[in-house]
Amino acid sequence: MKVPASTANAPPASHGIAIPKAPTGIEGFDQISRGGLPRGRLTAIVGAPGAGKTVFAIQTMVNRLTKLGEPCIFVTFEEPIAQIRANVALFEWAANPLAEPPETTRFHLVDARVPEDAVMTGAFDLKGLLAVLTALTEETGARNIVFDGIDMLLSSLHDEQLERTELLRLDAWIRKMEISAIVTVKTFGTRDREQVRADFLQYMTDCLIILAETVTATGSSRTIRIGKYRGSGFAANPVPIVIGASGINVIAIKSERIGYPTFADRVSTGIARLDALLNGGYLRGNSVLISGSPGTSKTSLGVSFAAAACGRGDRVLLVSFDEGAEQIVANMVSIGIDLAPFVDAGLLTVASFVSAGVSPEEHLIQIRDMMDAGRPDCLVIDPISALMKADYPFSAMICEDLLNMAKSRGTTVVCTSLLDQVSGNVELSASTISTIADTWLHVSYVARDGERNRAVTIIKSRGTGHSNQVRELVLGASGIDLVDVYVAEGEVLMGSARAQKEAEVERLHVLDEIAAGRLHVTLERELSEARSKVEAATLELGWKQREADLSNVDEASRLEVGRAATRDRLDLRRVKDDIPTAEEILGSASSGNG
Repeated sequence: MKVPASTANAPPASHGIAIPKAPTGIEGFDQISRGGLPRGRLTAIVGAPGAGKTVFAIQTMVNRLTKLGEPCIFVTFEEPIAQIRANVALFEWAANPLAEPPETTRFHLVDARVPEDAVMTGAFDLKGLLAVLTALTEETGARNIVFDGIDMLLSSLHDEQLERTELLRLDAWIRKMEISAIVTVKTFGTRDREQVRADFLQYMTDCLIILAETVTATGSSRTIRIGKYRGSGFAANPVPIVIGASGINVIAIKSERIGYPTFADRVSTGIARLDALLNGGYLRGNSVLISGSPGTSKTSLGVSFAAAACGRGDRVLLVSFDEGAEQIVANMVSIGIDLAPFVDAGLLTVASFVSAGVSPEEHLIQIRDMMDAGRPDCLVIDPISALMKADYPFSAMICEDLLNMAKSRGTTVVCTSLLDQVSGNVELSASTISTIADTWLHVSYVARDGERNRAVTIIKSRGTGHSNQVRELVLGASGIDLVDVYVAEGEVLMGSARAQKEAEVERLHVLDEIAAGRLHVTLERELSEARSKVEAATLELGWKQREADLSNVDEASRLEVGRAATRDRLDLRRVKDDIPTAEEILGSASSGNG
């Protein structure tokens, strides 16, 4: 049987039986721990001061009380109860049981701090405290307990062996009571005793959670890692966390692709010719990446899409890391895009963030919260490369999680990405999301004859036919347009070079038309002359024919006259002998008269 990738490296459950777990209510952590923390066992949370140990523990207890109805006990060895209540009040939780009156709440706070003026005499142990907690547990029915900052108590023992004894005593009590327990312990990383204590906790506890903070040149980032989990599989790699108004947010790495809603209809890019190149526009619910160097109109393309979406009644969230909201609205007027009416109508929300000094995971949570509040149909992020930091290991994960979150809601996402360097020929993206984006447009510069022109190319568009031709991107007062480039002898011409070449071709075309006209006139003249010659020859032929006919008639007449004369001579010759004389004729005539 093939083992799924998400569990291939996970340790098997004890004796083939799944260990019982209780969810923390922190969604990302419950995902990487595959269900939450172990039931009836001890979990240790270790980390440096300020890493979020107490917040994690309190949030888990609050969620179990409010969502599962399980009473909780919180034992503090470090902060006063009043301070804990004040800190929790800052979180925007739907329910805050710490704000309820002590006599009605099922979230019980126990102050176990050692008084500052206490004098340690003789041996010290946890028996007294555990006896009090046993009675409280039986009275309240609590099934969850937190020992917060127990290292503060253990450090007062001044003996490593005593520390281990008390920790083992605590573990035995937890197992006897069958209660789910969390212990928080500080680690400084430079003190031998704290490290020894942390190492012993790794051995003793059933689940070990390590919180850490990493400071780099570009900022700080908190992470959470499960170092150990007996009887259960888990994601062992560290993942980023954010402590915000909603408490701890764990950004879990998903082990498999989640299902997305799919759509057949398309949404306009805001540019008619770009829509035509994409067979009607972007597919709804898809993710689009527009990459390019500074000044290649990436923002204009993203805002053009946003304006088109608002124009058809969609809600749009536009997140900018480059400019303020007012500046974006003002700048877009120069290319014929007026965003103010959409902002006033509530269709467009423009959020301007500063990438410096804020971790990428914090931005992710901010965007997620805004999407939860506004439920936008479309999301524009300009540029998403602001979340990419060279010394930050989770950049790709943050960007991918952002796209996954939007696509799982059916939101169409358009992201711009800034290239690391100006490059008009190399189609690269500053972020790795180009591999998961459904459509990738690349805008670049083409420098020639002392000017720069913008070019746009559709590198890919999953699930739809698209043009592979380069187009020139033109910005004007009437908006954005795409112009067919001019290819001459294998070279792509844009801008004035294209206009000059087109003018040259037009001039040559006119010259060709003039030459063709002249040739036509010459041929017409020659044809007319030929017709005239033909007509003259025809007339000459007619006269010649008439002369020939007359000559033939004259010849025939002469022949006929000759034949007649011949006949006459023949006739004279034939009748010569019996022809009467004149006297005979006359005499005959006279006889007749008498």
